[in-house]
Amino acid sequence: MGLSFEVQRRAAGQIILLLRGELDQETAGTFHQALATALAAFPSDLLLDLSMVTAMGAGGLGVLLAVRRAADQLRCRLALQAASPAVRDELRARGLADDLRPMRPSGGAANGAA
Repeated sequence: MGLSFEVQRRAAGQIILLLRGELDQETAGTFHQALATALAAFPSDLLLDLSMVTAMGAGGLGVLLAVRRAADQLRCRLALQAASPAVRDELRARGLADDLRPMRPSGGAANGAA
């Protein structure tokens, strides 16, 4: 199926990265490109919308963790705006559900776990 992305700019320096498709070893390069594009804008917040990600494997997870480190270096907050069941299951299985909790676009933490 592949992976496609869209970068949306919001007020107050927020960037939303919307991903569609499979996030795995084969599409990790596309994911890395999408994240680099979003971080190049030096946002205060980078919100990931993974609600349309149908599958997530180790390759996608590895890029996600690498970009979290890059965001930290840029003092950019990285958080989930939304996550599909496949993404939530993978994050829980790897013990990362608490690291990237969903948040509302306004910047407040959402109720419930990732």
